[in-house]
Amino acid sequence: MDNINKSDELINVNKELAVQKEDKKKRAAELLIANKELVFQNEEKEKRAEELVIANKELVYQNEEKEKRAAELDIANKELVFHYEEKEKRAAELVIANKELVFQNEEKEKRAAELAIANKELLFQNEEKEKRAAELAIANKELVFQNEEKEKRAAELVIANKELLFQNEEKEKRAAELVIANKELVFQNKQKEKMTADLIQRNKDLEQFTYIISHNLRAPVANIIGLSSRLQQINLAEEIKKQIAEGLFVSVKKLDEVIRDLNDILKVRQKVDESKQVINLTQFASDIHLSIEKMIENENAVIVWDFSEAEELITIKSYLHSIFYNLISNSLKYRQPGIPPTIKIKSQKLNNKIILIFKDNGLGIDLNNLSDQVFGLYKRFHTDRAEGKGIGLYMVKTQVESMGGKISITSKVNEGTEFKIEF
Repeated sequence: MDNINKSDELINVNKELAVQKEDKKKRAAELLIANKELVFQNEEKEKRAEELVIANKELVYQNEEKEKRAAELDIANKELVFHYEEKEKRAAELVIANKELVFQNEEKEKRAAELAIANKELLFQNEEKEKRAAELAIANKELVFQNEEKEKRAAELVIANKELLFQNEEKEKRAAELVIANKELVFQNKQKEKMTADLIQRNKDLEQFTYIISHNLRAPVANIIGLSSRLQQINLAEEIKKQIAEGLFVSVKKLDEVIRDLNDILKVRQKVDESKQVINLTQFASDIHLSIEKMIENENAVIVWDFSEAEELITIKSYLHSIFYNLISNSLKYRQPGIPPTIKIKSQKLNNKIILIFKDNGLGIDLNNLSDQVFGLYKRFHTDRAEGKGIGLYMVKTQVESMGGKISITSKVNEGTEFKIEF
């Protein structure tokens, strides 16, 4: 009887187990579907999703084990019908198995609860990710808009820079043109100043020239007029007529000299038609030395020259010859008594200019009182020392200026004189 009761209990247990198996199968199917869905949703997720997949596989494995155990129980039940002796052992085993199943079910419920929490967490994370994705999408759109604005600004800046570059180039061109124009204006102003100074000096020279010439012409003409009037008188003695004729001759001769001087000066003042040529100064000085060699020997003079700094000069040869001759002959005429004359001639190059220097040890000139008369027409100094007309230095200055140069003088009485000519 007890065996029958135990069998009934076992049958009831088996039925309950069968119901639990069916529930487990349903639960397993649901879990499998949920796991597949979770696997599908979380394929790309992190380690937690991989652990859940592993857990699902373990549950499938355990369910398979449970089905095997259930099959074994079926066999055992069938065997219990035929083998009552083994039922108690199997019943004990079933009790143990049931406890294990209960434990496993509890574990599964815990796992299911954990999975539910994990799913909720994953869902929350997905929602957060979607929010982040939406925020990123908005941020990306804003960045795209900002980049487009920056590109527009950059394009505008490029255009502005090109325009500025063009304007700067135009300004530089204008500045360069202005610099050139300013230089040209400065040059023109200098030329104008030089021309004005030349014109002023020429006017002064012309006034002086006109005054001197008129004065020098007036004297012989007045003498000629006076003597001619005397000749018209009646009953003049032959001796007086002879004296008048001699006076007329002297006055006419003086008038001729003045006219000749005037002609020479005017020739220099007229347009320079003679072409310029390259003059070798060393050879040129040697030729002049040779032409006045007798005069140099008579005065026991020494003439030395050094043209090493500037050996050649492009100028009018006849004018340069006249300048050399007048300055050298003046140095010889106005030598100091008892001192052999020494004349030094040299050339220099300074600031694209060629400078000729004539220096002697002669009587010198008192420039403190006579500086404005040195190059005057018919101005003579040391009249007791030598004869002359007083036009030599005037001619030198006129010839130098006709060739675009200028002449200056420094002198000390009883020490000597130095002339500087700049070309």
